[in-house]
Amino acid sequence: MDKPIVHIVPHSHYDAIWIFSKEENFDINCNFIIRKAIEILKVEKDFKFIIEQTYLLENIEISYPELFSEIKRFVQEGRIEIAGGEYLMSDVMLPSGEVLIREILEGKNYVKEKFGKDIVVSWGADEFGYNAQWPQILKESGYKYFAFRRGVTEPLISEFYWKGIDGTSILSHWMPLGYRAGLDLSLLHETFEQLRRQASTRHVLMPSGSGSTPPQPELCDTINNYNESAKSTTDNPFMRVSTPSEFFMALEHEIQEKKVVMSTKRGEMYSGKASFVFPDSTSTRSWIKQGFKEYETYLLLLERWNTILTLVSKDHDFNDELKKYWKQALFFAMHDSLPGTGIDAVYDEMRSAFDKLENTLKKSLTECLTEIARSTFELINKEHMLLVFNSVSWEVKEWVEATVDFEIDEALEVMELRAVDSNEIIDVEILDLELHEKDRGIKRVQLGFVVKLPSLGYSIYEIIYRKKEKGKNNVMDHSQLLAYPRSYETRFNFDDFTLEIDAETGIFTLMKSDKLYFIGNEIRIEEELGDLYYHKDVTGIIKSESGEGIPFGVFKKEKYTVLNGKIRTKIVFQNKYYAIRWPYRLNEKLPTIIYQHSFLSVRKEISIYKGLSRIDCTTYVENNHPHVRIRVKFDVPFKGYTYWTGTQFGAIQRPTNLFYLNKDPDVMKKWKELPSGTFPSLEWIDFSNKEQNIGITLTHVGIPSHEIRDNSIYLTLLRGVETLSADGTKGPCIATPDAAEKRPYTFRYSLSPHNGDWRDFSSYKEGIGFNMKPIAIHLVNKIKEQKKFPSNKAIMTLKKSSGISFISISPKNVILSTLKLPQQEINKNNGNTIILRVYETEGKTVDTNISFYFPLKSAKFLNLLENEKTDVKEKIVVGGVNNNSINFIIHPFKIITLLVVFDFDG
Repeated sequence: MDKPIVHIVPHSHYDAIWIFSKEENFDINCNFIIRKAIEILKVEKDFKFIIEQTYLLENIEISYPELFSEIKRFVQEGRIEIAGGEYLMSDVMLPSGEVLIREILEGKNYVKEKFGKDIVVSWGADEFGYNAQWPQILKESGYKYFAFRRGVTEPLISEFYWKGIDGTSILSHWMPLGYRAGLDLSLLHETFEQLRRQASTRHVLMPSGSGSTPPQPELCDTINNYNESAKSTTDNPFMRVSTPSEFFMALEHEIQEKKVVMSTKRGEMYSGKASFVFPDSTSTRSWIKQGFKEYETYLLLLERWNTILTLVSKDHDFNDELKKYWKQALFFAMHDSLPGTGIDAVYDEMRSAFDKLENTLKKSLTECLTEIARSTFELINKEHMLLVFNSVSWEVKEWVEATVDFEIDEALEVMELRAVDSNEIIDVEILDLELHEKDRGIKRVQLGFVVKLPSLGYSIYEIIYRKKEKGKNNVMDHSQLLAYPRSYETRFNFDDFTLEIDAETGIFTLMKSDKLYFIGNEIRIEEELGDLYYHKDVTGIIKSESGEGIPFGVFKKEKYTVLNGKIRTKIVFQNKYYAIRWPYRLNEKLPTIIYQHSFLSVRKEISIYKGLSRIDCTTYVENNHPHVRIRVKFDVPFKGYTYWTGTQFGAIQRPTNLFYLNKDPDVMKKWKELPSGTFPSLEWIDFSNKEQNIGITLTHVGIPSHEIRDNSIYLTLLRGVETLSADGTKGPCIATPDAAEKRPYTFRYSLSPHNGDWRDFSSYKEGIGFNMKPIAIHLVNKIKEQKKFPSNKAIMTLKKSSGISFISISPKNVILSTLKLPQQEINKNNGNTIILRVYETEGKTVDTNISFYFPLKSAKFLNLLENEKTDVKEKIVVGGVNNNSINFIIHPFKIITLLVVFDFDG
């Protein structure tokens, strides 16, 4: 009874794409791995096998129904176990929390429908680390256990409880030798001896499989022979073929029976101390990170507004489109897809989807918002209207850009906007103009303005314009409407701050009174000798805009202009990097005469706005330089040991200066992967000093890779590499010329100075808001037909409104994650039931209030699988003047999912 028990788990790890194409990987897994496993199962009664991802099963069902039937039979018998069961094994650090939930929801629903099984083990064979909310996501999705390979912070023991930032714990097993531990059947005993030293009980998990080989038919005989020879000794273990759930149930039973004291690990699993997490892959193929972030954001916006549309109209919905878009997003989030660590050819499908975004997701969102807009607009007697939609769950004051089209002989000059509800006049700035050729009137105008918008709702504005008059001179100089470029201003004041630009480098300094906040937006060209997985250099810096680096090259200024508009000031700076100048010695006293070999062009646009205390940066980089990492740097007047960044459903504190550890001899000996200081962030980074009452929040769109070292923030824009794995240890040494990043890029990020820390400033709102900008819809009141709407008082009132907040959430640290239709409601389209998910993001327990425009019938708590929770201590109180609000307690970093039913008949 006290013998060690080795649970050997035959499996295959499925990469939908990596070093083979999607089609090749599917063929390998179907015809050489799973068919072989089925053959062994038919012969060996003790053999078992696990399958990870339902994307594979879904495609087997379509392409090989007879194989699917055999899989189904063995699943029913318990000899094939679906472990993990996500649609695809997603990267867990880069996508939003909603994408991670949908991978699980899609996969688990499929397994339940096709096999009638609940999956209890999350199987993390190959993800590049795990965010700090993963335990909560797993437990709320019905998992009891978690087995994983990468990211453990202290590699002393293989079984422990992992506690997330909200306090949720899950019994976990870390694979010390990876998922191929038992692959070499001639070394089973030696492998056991290594694993037993870190096992917390006598139960030892030994995964035996790989995507690179078929299952081994001799496994059962090898195990039987070993057990037969080991009978006479008490030290040798008993070996058996197991499934992951059998191992965990045996482990849990022994922990309880013998009262084993288990250790607890906290926070995120993103350390290279014991395994590889490849932090530099967060800047590999930057176009993927940017494109996916945009795709993901528009998908969440469409889902959010489609839910509102089903409440206000029965005519149309975007449910079918959403299903298609979600399936695509889940494929793109896969753990070798989103990090960009595969061969060049496997990313063609993703590139095509991103290139077509204007005609797919963005178009669907515009149509959805237009449908919502028309339900209000038809009853307002105005000619040209702008409906400005705010998609976040709090009121915002934001810069908005809108495009307005006029017919010929209609508009001579756009003057202002007028709020329909209050008659407030809103100043507008003309950003761009297109004129009709015939009458020189306005054909299309792009407007910019700053407005306050209600939470998750919209405001309506009438466009005030001067019409063309018959019999009068209607000719005017339209150039007077546009901001005039200047080249002499370098000092700008906004919202009590002073921004000063170095006109020779484009580097800016931000002050308030005599207090320095930061100096930065400095482009740095750094040496890059690494591969898709790692940054590597020898000399470090090649050249920075401030002059640091090797003497041969130099940045040369091309252009500096200032566009002073009524509301926005935009500073434009352009330069080029030349790899050789002459003379290239004594440059501090000798002027450069010759510039040659220009490999890099940079255009930096810096925008500030009246009434907004942030600096928006759009940086265009056209790179043709070989082997470079390009970063943008900001220096602050303080140092710190830690900083905070956005993570899935919350915020995480991380250490600074890890870069210096890779020079430590002890670290070099003990760590599997030398720390680089590089981490991914979700939408925002905040570096603050409470004692000095100063901080900076940096928000971005799809630029996750960053480092904080000393008093500097480094944001990695791109890494140009040309090999999958330079030394052949992380994969084959295959050329990846497309990853050299010799292409034009546009990077968007923003900086907000503040007092206090990230909680005081609500940095998380800045990050979300920077990605989910308000959207303006232009409508012309020429619609005569009457649309059909649900006949209830609430919606009839909505049709007469001039602006509305559909949902409002307080306090500020409770954030809306998604608004969606329940899975079972999508086909029924009852139009009165929604799912709403929120989370707490400051680590505080608060009383939460959610107010709705429509009256409520009921609300209840769900888990992440959208099943009702029966073990909830907290209560939901429905109240409000019109029975249109709910109250409940939310605890630190908790994710709360609600089923809300509206009372449209009351």
